[in-house]
Amino acid sequence: MAISNKLVVPVITMVAASVISFSGIESARADENQVYAFPDKYMLRLGAYIIDNSKTKVSINSDVGGLGTTIDYQKDLGGEDGDNIPRIDAYYRFNPRHRIDFTAFSIDRKGERTIAIDPPLVIGDETYSGETIKSDIKYTLYRLGYQYSFYHSPKVELGVTAGLNVTSYDLQFENTAGTKAESAGVTVPLPVFGLRMGYAITPKWKINYVSEAFFVDIEDKVRGALLNYELNTEYKLFEHFALGAGFARIGINADVDDEDWRGSVTDTYAGYTVFGTLYF
Repeated sequence: MAISNKLVVPVITMVAASVISFSGIESARADENQVYAFPDKYMLRLGAYIIDNSKTKVSINSDVGGLGTTIDYQKDLGGEDGDNIPRIDAYYRFNPRHRIDFTAFSIDRKGERTIAIDPPLVIGDETYSGETIKSDIKYTLYRLGYQYSFYHSPKVELGVTAGLNVTSYDLQFENTAGTKAESAGVTVPLPVFGLRMGYAITPKWKINYVSEAFFVDIEDKVRGALLNYELNTEYKLFEHFALGAGFARIGINADVDDEDWRGSVTDTYAGYTVFGTLYF
């Protein structure tokens, strides 16, 4: 029995449409059921940043005599080259592709040394020679960022980041007699851009890497650069809790021309992180 072409064409069209529709439904279901590495919606990480290698050079320009002395904080003022500080990291994931990140920590180092050098040490408008100087350098960072994961599979997450680092830098110098003192500080919001990678070795054991940088010039008041990178690993002991450790380094190079501070700073912090992480 012959089948009319007028019947065959509509039947083929209906079958094709049904197949396409069914495939689309199955594909949507597959996307909904896709298992992603790092699937948790909320993350809160509390830990310690153990800085065991810091290098700081600072200059504070004098209002009267021009440039002040460039100070090597460890060598000239007996500054601490390490610190153990608390650190907070968190994120909120809208969906597998988009999330908001937050980080906060503050590094506070102190120094004390008797100055017996020729020529004398000049800090701002004060001259120090043959006397003991107490000093304090404090660096505080609050970071709020956005991440877009352009690749997210059952084992790997790759993302680009953009955010804002609100950075505060405060310096204080005084002699033990309290007759001479100098202070300077600056707080600026700094845009950062970077790359993040996460790799799930197993469903419980993961590796994370982040690299971020900025270069800024704000009306010739603040000019500088920052480079930050971190590498850590963590293991989930329970469904919602993991322990981890890693390496972190921050490098800062800035020139400041502000009412509170005219000078420059070159600063590097390197050390280790240990932390506990809650996932939900």
